[in-house]
Amino acid sequence: MLLPWLIIIPFVGGLICWLTERLGAKVPRWIALITMGLTLALSLQLWLQGGYSLTQAAGIPQWQSSFSVPWIPRFGISFHLAIDGLSLLMVVLTGLLGLMAVLCSWNEISKYQGFFHLNLMWILGGVIGVFLSIDLFLFFFFWEMMLVPMYFLIALWGHKASDGKNPYFRRDQILHLHPGLRSGDADCDSGPGVCPLQCDWRLDIQL
Repeated sequence: MLLPWLIIIPFVGGLICWLTERLGAKVPRWIALITMGLTLALSLQLWLQGGYSLTQAAGIPQWQSSFSVPWIPRFGISFHLAIDGLSLLMVVLTGLLGLMAVLCSWNEISKYQGFFHLNLMWILGGVIGVFLSIDLFLFFFFWEMMLVPMYFLIALWGHKASDGKNPYFRRDQILHLHPGLRSGDADCDSGPGVCPLQCDWRLDIQL
């Protein structure tokens, strides 16, 4: 049950950062710091639970923790999250880097602090969602969703990108969008009306 909270906390925390911007510049910063602290603490709790081995007794890799509820049953889409050794490592690193990002931007952001931390938290929440998603539709949902806050983050706070004329700004967006489109096209080449929505990409590693 901890897996959905790894995604919910950054999204809710980012929204609170935006809504509390009027209370002062420091309020969104502290909320963002607490948000990423909680996210990192939950990921470390999963780490300490252990059970992440290279091989299982039956020789078949298994997810160490999973969460699944129906989302769009008509199309076979579910909100399916799972974690193994590799994805746990990536989630922990995301929480750690997110915490560092909040601290490094503490005195660098002088305007729209709440909106900045909203976009930062939603990007991090989307990244964690990508690492935990098992359903293919859910994976692409989180992947493409990250482009929206990333656009505002680069446009408003990126170097010389706010005028929309910087070719590096447009190239960055295209490079992030292209893998998702190509992967979706490759996975749906099995025939008309046939597109597998479950991904079996487990990797068990010794931690």
